Amino acid sequence: MEKIKPYAFLLLAGILYALGYPSLIAESLIVTPMIGVGILFYYLLQDNSLKIKVLYLLCFNLAFNLTGFYWIANTLMEFGALPYPLAVLLNALFSLIITPHYWVALFIIHFFRSDIKTLQKMDFGLFGFVLAMFLTLCEYLVPQQFNVFLGQPIIALSKYLGFAHIAGLPIYSFFSYLLVFEFINLFKFKRINFFNYATIFLFIIMNPFFVPKKNVEDRIETNVRIVQANISNFLKVDSEKGTYASVGQVISRYSTLSTIPSPFSRAMDIIIWPETAYPFSLKTNLENISDTSVPIVISQIAVKQNSNLFIGGYDSQRKNGDSSYFKTESNTAFHISDSGELIDLYNKQVLIPFGETLPFGPLNKYLSSYIENISFFKEGEKFTLFSLENGSKFISTICYELLKPEFIRDYLNSLKVRPHFMINLTNDSWYGKTMEPEQHIFLAKWRALEFNLPIIRSTNTGISSIIYPDGTESRRLGVFETGNLDIKTSFGVNDRTLFQRFGLFMIFPLWFLYFIFHLLRIRLRND
Repeated sequence: MEKIKPYAFLLLAGILYALGYPSLIAESLIVTPMIGVGILFYYLLQDNSLKIKVLYLLCFNLAFNLTGFYWIANTLMEFGALPYPLAVLLNALFSLIITPHYWVALFIIHFFRSDIKTLQKMDFGLFGFVLAMFLTLCEYLVPQQFNVFLGQPIIALSKYLGFAHIAGLPIYSFFSYLLVFEFINLFKFKRINFFNYATIFLFIIMNPFFVPKKNVEDRIETNVRIVQANISNFLKVDSEKGTYASVGQVISRYSTLSTIPSPFSRAMDIIIWPETAYPFSLKTNLENISDTSVPIVISQIAVKQNSNLFIGGYDSQRKNGDSSYFKTESNTAFHISDSGELIDLYNKQVLIPFGETLPFGPLNKYLSSYIENISFFKEGEKFTLFSLENGSKFISTICYELLKPEFIRDYLNSLKVRPHFMINLTNDSWYGKTMEPEQHIFLAKWRALEFNLPIIRSTNTGISSIIYPDGTESRRLGVFETGNLDIKTSFGVNDRTLFQRFGLFMIFPLWFLYFIFHLLRIRLRND
């Protein structure tokens, strides 16, 4: 029984971690992930064999995965047409890679266990700080399929997270880990480091005082229409195959919703369709984009509404006579003028493995001849800055690109002009009626805080809304809701945040001060 107990606790720990994200129980239980991670590292820091520690982490990951990422099975059924038992099995196998940063931590802890013990005996406060710093670095630097950071659930308190634009999500993960290891020390050794507890407390109460002020000057009023057509996966795929009836339904639904009269005193400045909304590829003329032939149905909507269109679709660069579709198309956002001409485009750069590409490098071209369910898109290379006639400037991301902080940093830092807002085009229909859409928008709010930038989120089946720089939302169109979200916005240009300028490096001065203070404290104590 004693041998089984740790595994039961670790299964519970994984569930507690998952409950920090939107679930069927609550939007976010902020504290439970720290309890779950505390249980995990309480056991990983014990004197056990590598095999036992691997089994501990596998138990944690399995519970975390099947509780928080259960929707992967739905995706495999929809996208790969797999039977439910096989989809669930493959979902369970994802537990092997769901937290790669914790695998790195496990091996470091095991093979340097004598050094960690020495550090722990030297000073409990320094021990907690070093491990918290190490795990924060692992989170940020180790590549992850879906970013899993301990600090993410704290976004539920977005209005009070004043340090987000200064040091981003990493600073919240760091203090979360620091609290975790202080509690482990308290539980296991009955020791308290007052300095670490004091700085955690100070960090919590100081946050609201650093919330950036809203820019009330030079704001540009922009009428935005987000079209959520709620196209099912079957209808979407069938229309892309060219089936006449399905194509007609998709185009008719987008056209009908887009041409509803504006509820405002003037026309919409921009009408937005979600990711891959238009079912056919546009063969763009990259040398002279304005010469690209825009489908008549799209240009008619733009002219009729006297509005710009921003739509998700496919950009084809396939050459005549080329029988291969490997990297000949891109997942693209097209900007159409109110006269129906293509102004500019953005091609998605961060592709989703096993959906839009495979992670096998040079082998991908060979495998593309045999695997039909993978799109094998061409990665985009250009960071585009779009403009509207009223002077508003914006950027675009597509789907999960928004969850990559370093990618957004690179995008913004590549521009000479700061945008007023970002448009994120997404299609979450593959995940079915699960919590994935809630989790997706929940995590997207971090980018609004870190970069002090409004995000206009347009999705096929929900959730469509506007995320403001403080992480709050406009009214929204929920999952599987059909309709328009018409909002009169007024955005100014906010200054670049410190996190945009320096990224993870913004937390280094804090770590340096921690390290120096602990060393001085140890030296004074020994003297």
